[in-house]
Amino acid sequence: MTDSHRLHEAWIDGRGVDPPGAFSVEAAPAADGVAVVVLTGELDMAATPSVRGHVDGAAGKRGLVLDLADVTFVDSAMLKELLRASAELDRYETRLVLAGVPDAVQRLLDLTRTTEMFTLAPDRDAALRLVED
Repeated sequence: MTDSHRLHEAWIDGRGVDPPGAFSVEAAPAADGVAVVVLTGELDMAATPSVRGHVDGAAGKRGLVLDLADVTFVDSAMLKELLRASAELDRYETRLVLAGVPDAVQRLLDLTRTTEMFTLAPDRDAALRLVED
């Protein structure tokens, strides 16, 4: 399942040209008992319902890996959703791992002093190894 959001349409030389989606949220294949969701683009409040749906669907599994490698921006609404996900999944003993956290997102986590509230992995493969252990 892929969810995406377009900011607006642009017109070039009288031809309609859609810009790339501002964000996308896409489930990726994973081993049984593990969910992987690939997030890309600018994650703002418009992306939170899609992310929430995937998080809620992972409750009770061994783990959920959120691959953030291609994320360019995270606003406070998405940070709140990530914190909610961490608390919610912890209740179900589902391990949440954030993979490939880019510098801009790491800076937000550092500034808000929330880094310690998440398990971070350098990439998706390392995150999957953490979940499977």
